[in-house]
Amino acid sequence: MMIGIIDWIYPRICVGCGREEEYICKDCQKKLAKPEGICPMCCKPSLDGWTHARCRNRAGMERLIVGLPYRGLVQDCLKKVKYKSAWEIVSFLFGLVKWEMGEGIITSVPMWREKERGRGFNQAKILAELMGNNVDLLERVRETKAQYGLNKEERAENIKNSFRVISNNQISKRLILVDDVWTTGSTMRECTKVLKRVGAGEVWGLTLAR
Repeated sequence: MMIGIIDWIYPRICVGCGREEEYICKDCQKKLAKPEGICPMCCKPSLDGWTHARCRNRAGMERLIVGLPYRGLVQDCLKKVKYKSAWEIVSFLFGLVKWEMGEGIITSVPMWREKERGRGFNQAKILAELMGNNVDLLERVRETKAQYGLNKEERAENIKNSFRVISNNQISKRLILVDDVWTTGSTMRECTKVLKRVGAGEVWGLTLAR
């Protein structure tokens, strides 16, 4: 009932052509490019997102899996989250991708609790729950200023020492660390350091869009 009312007020209109069908209609979906794989440590091109041999270190990610390119239609679609159901939009975009991530414990990048309470949702957590049984392993221990507008070095410094492990009972040989959007990767790399510190074997990053 509630979803029907929301769809009536804010119908599913394609952000590409304006057709009332889906957030990105079938024809416009054909225009979506497959994102190029990058090394999660240096952000340079890498086959299937594997970390370069020269970039590997004990505290770093082993791989980055990206679903969609964060530009154009996908970017416009994600901007609608503030007006529509966050779960509905993230679920729609999630369904556009054939995910190949293997096995591992799924966990998401946490938001600052006050921010999540004010917003009412965490897109990364929604995505992780769509993928399987999300396990809360991390929490933010302090509020940080917005990453928007900061360069790579400033982002890394801003997010430093912002996370801690709240449960290491399910730390496994492989963790799938989920976030909604990858910009420079500073947040995921910081989370990975914390997880590796308590015994995580491999950490694969997975993001809806880059």
